[in-house]
Amino acid sequence: MLESLLDISEKTDYRRSSIWTFSKDNSPGYSSVTRDNFIGFGPSAATLLKNIFKINTFSVKEYIKCLNNNKLPTALSLKFSPRTRALYWLFWSSYKLYISEDNFYGLFGKKLNDMFGFELYWAKKFKYIEKYNSGYKLTDKGAYLFHLIEQAYTRQYIDKTWRTALNNPWPKRIILY
Repeated sequence: MLESLLDISEKTDYRRSSIWTFSKDNSPGYSSVTRDNFIGFGPSAATLLKNIFKINTFSVKEYIKCLNNNKLPTALSLKFSPRTRALYWLFWSSYKLYISEDNFYGLFGKKLNDMFGFELYWAKKFKYIEKYNSGYKLTDKGAYLFHLIEQAYTRQYIDKTWRTALNNPWPKRIILY
């Protein structure tokens, strides 16, 4: 199916702008996961900041109750170490199919190669990425592998988080593995 989508998008002048997004050139990005930081408003919305990831309660009733009491509706928080935050960024940059050295430096104040030189070396060696401008572009082989990894991530992390948060508006924690 993915190969068919790639063929059709090429014939209809769409380009692959992320693992599962095809758009016309110069179309603005629309998803939060393709942004470096964002603030989410509303039930089940997520917020990503420099050192923390937060998810609001999924319950509309509890969300409104929090707002009426001048409290944040955050149900779950994950504090990042600097490396974990950089890994999170690397994962979602790979989703966008391009890993920008300049963007990484602007966010983390370190060179991408200094933090992930080993990983980048092997990704290039296995032809999952190739050097492109001031960063790296996922190859078709790399994009396909990332697609498989992202599917597993979705099932393990996102599905479990949603299932738990839908059943409990204030979960104490979620154990992923």
